[in-house]
Amino acid sequence: MKNVMITAAVLLGFGVELAFAQGLEEATPADVMRLEAQVEELEAKVAELESAAEPEAEEVKGPWSAEVSLGYLASKGNTDSSSSTFAFRAGYDKDRWHHMLGGKAFGSSEDNDTTAENYKLGWKSSFDFSEFNYGFGSLDWNSNRFSGYPKQSFAVVGYGRRVINSETLILNLEAGVGYAKQKKVTDVDLDLTENENGGVGRLSGDFTWNFSDNGAFDQVLRVSAASANTYWESISKVRANLVGQLALGLSYTIQSNSDVAPGVDKTDTFTAITLDYVY
Repeated sequence: MKNVMITAAVLLGFGVELAFAQGLEEATPADVMRLEAQVEELEAKVAELESAAEPEAEEVKGPWSAEVSLGYLASKGNTDSSSSTFAFRAGYDKDRWHHMLGGKAFGSSEDNDTTAENYKLGWKSSFDFSEFNYGFGSLDWNSNRFSGYPKQSFAVVGYGRRVINSETLILNLEAGVGYAKQKKVTDVDLDLTENENGGVGRLSGDFTWNFSDNGAFDQVLRVSAASANTYWESISKVRANLVGQLALGLSYTIQSNSDVAPGVDKTDTFTAITLDYVY
């Protein structure tokens, strides 16, 4: 529609100029000045329409990103129980460098007795070699009070590949090597522990499916294999946008160790319903 208006204005201006040229011999000085003023006015209108027809520049996203999640669930009756969770993630992307700091805390209690207490903190930096290939380094610290391994730390460097990178589907795969420090419970009754330190290999992947404008599914899987123990973690999350930058999230986390002391479960699971703020 704007293009039609611009074309019409140009043609109208051309017609005025043509009439001016045809009547130049009979025109008085006042007529000449009036026609010139009309031509200048039409040219100004054409310039204004052309400016309005130009597409607006897209908003440029800054290098910072962040996400905060809060959740709480309580039940009363024959058994009083409650659980709470807090998670955060802060990212900084500049040219080919990408940095991320994240953490999570989860706790639950039943009849005033703590039944779960889990903390995580991690840092990761990556550098893009190309559109689909990158190198990375990461530091991870885990604390799980009731696990067969109450303290675990991993330092890993490796290679990553963006297998799928579209608006709807994202799939990244990584492989790396590094060093692990793990505290293992050797006797539950006597509360005895020992340290297991050494090399570790890691395989990981993260998958995102934006199945609608207001909904997404995320899946993260990490496997860290050391000589004495293999630790793996799976995080599944569905998120639905509510309004603006607020979203409702439902997540299910599995943490497992292959080599634990007798009487200790190998696997812990955590379910959380959260309110997420995404920046």
